[in-house]
Amino acid sequence: MKLKIVLLLVLGVGLAGKIYTQPVSHKSSLRILFVGYDPSKPLPEFSRFYPGMMSKEEFTAEYPVRMPAFKELLSKYFAEVKAIDCRDWKPADSDPYDVTIFDFKPKPLAEARTEKGTNGETKYIAAKYLPDNFSKPVVFIASTASEMGSSLGLKLDWLCLCLDADAHHLNTQHPIFKGPLETVVPTMIMKKTPSGIYHYSTGDTVPKEIPMWRVQTVGYDEGIDKCRIGLVSRGNRFTEGPDEEVISSGVCQKDVGAVALGRQGNFFLWGFGASPAQMTEEAKKVFVNVVAYMNQFDGKIPITKKYNERMATTDDVREIAANASMKTYEEYKNEIEVFNEQNEKEKKRIDEKKASGQALTSSEEQSLQYIGRAEKIESYEEFLKGIMGKFSQRFGTNTEAFQKYIKDNFDYLYCNPDGFYEFGVDEDVKKIGVPNHSLKLLDTCIDMLRQHEQPDLALTVLKRYTTENFTTAKDWSKWLNKYRNKLYFTETDGYRFKINTYN
Repeated sequence: MKLKIVLLLVLGVGLAGKIYTQPVSHKSSLRILFVGYDPSKPLPEFSRFYPGMMSKEEFTAEYPVRMPAFKELLSKYFAEVKAIDCRDWKPADSDPYDVTIFDFKPKPLAEARTEKGTNGETKYIAAKYLPDNFSKPVVFIASTASEMGSSLGLKLDWLCLCLDADAHHLNTQHPIFKGPLETVVPTMIMKKTPSGIYHYSTGDTVPKEIPMWRVQTVGYDEGIDKCRIGLVSRGNRFTEGPDEEVISSGVCQKDVGAVALGRQGNFFLWGFGASPAQMTEEAKKVFVNVVAYMNQFDGKIPITKKYNERMATTDDVREIAANASMKTYEEYKNEIEVFNEQNEKEKKRIDEKKASGQALTSSEEQSLQYIGRAEKIESYEEFLKGIMGKFSQRFGTNTEAFQKYIKDNFDYLYCNPDGFYEFGVDEDVKKIGVPNHSLKLLDTCIDMLRQHEQPDLALTVLKRYTTENFTTAKDWSKWLNKYRNKLYFTETDGYRFKINTYN
């Protein structure tokens, strides 16, 4: 996996030519704002990596093409389209428009920083690009989703900047394929399943070939033409709230549930990185449908937040338990061995190129800082300690006992929303004997209060799994009866029940 990332830094981007479109008979009245790099302005300078893992040469080559390609496509379907440079954009600029598309991030409203928490630990605060109350519909392209959404607690996070050219596990019945501007029946072609899927237990039942929808005419992993690399977000617990939906995954190095196309509230992730100059005809039509589709979410600010990308979810715990095995360890060893071998070959190739007097690309120059270093292969005990964390002290190499423990206590797991993949068994809930994701837990605790049966335990659990602070069974019961049909359980936003304020 790491080898692929290294190799991406030394590959070039090939740009397709100008897109040619036919005018449509009736344009949408929606007003669209496109925020990217204006080619009439000077090229931006980056200290290290260019967006989408492009080299300086690749970014420079695409610079005059990208914004015009988007402007041309959007202008075909929408009566009013304005494109502005991301370095000039301010939140107020979006006010007159129905939908804003961010191709690259603007200047931050507040820079990233670190601060000390109450426990003395250093906490990273992401840069802020949008006000907390930004309610205009947005389409994020590739990495802008995580870069701009992190401070807002969006689930459109940075799982991997490794999305290629095809979508899979596609919800072809989703409205973005029905219109409102174009009707698209996605052309699905059977292709080899991405190998990364099989590194996860969720891939155990995935066939060796799956139907895929081509989004881009070029892809970074095909060895011919290259483009800006796309972003996938974590699919774990992505749709636990009423403000989220997943439309597809895509070819990448992650699990089958990684999100390539998805929405949270008024924000949409178009994870693919190519401009319309490198999109398929079907993808161009779906993209403009996405833009029009998002208009209905004006004012629908997300209500389920995720401020900690590194928190564990119960999906992660399942994966952790499955990976605690000799089989996974052998796969890990083989992957590192292959990486080291190919990494050494790539280092030799670049060294020979340099020795021959040939000029290196900017990416090759950068890669010399780290390429060629062999990855250490951990012992089985070290590997398990990394997988099991604190549980390795209790179970050692007895992985079967660890897996049984997780399975037997799964209904009582508590994942710390502020921790680094920190989880354990909630012994308080286990005493009560009701799964903590079930509303029955709240009913049971209220009955315990009413019957004066371990009232302190019942009150502790009620406060832990809600945002309320009542003290009597009467008040708790009144609250629960009022909001019962609106409550949903969120792991990412405090590991508790929240009220659906959308209805």
